[in-house]
Amino acid sequence: MTNEITCTMDIQLTADLISSSRVIAKGERIRDVQRLVAKYGGRRSKWTKESSPPFEVEGAACEFHWYECHGVGRFEIKLNVTLRR
Repeated sequence: MTNEITCTMDIQLTADLISSSRVIAKGERIRDVQRLVAKYGGRRSKWTKESSPPFEVEGAACEFHWYECHGVGRFEIKLNVTLRR
């Protein structure tokens, strides 16, 4: 038995989710901040790691996580899915 989930819906990071996001780390508290600055630019103090509010899709709890730097952009958007038991 595997823990894989197949989602048949196309899930997008929407403006509503972005506007309701929360900062989960910023600046030096981001583990990968040096890599982000080297790859995308910007200053370390301007980088944030953000999370969308949780939402449910096909019985699974989902959240988007991403990195953002003012004036540079939003990068490495990931969908985190947790199966409910």
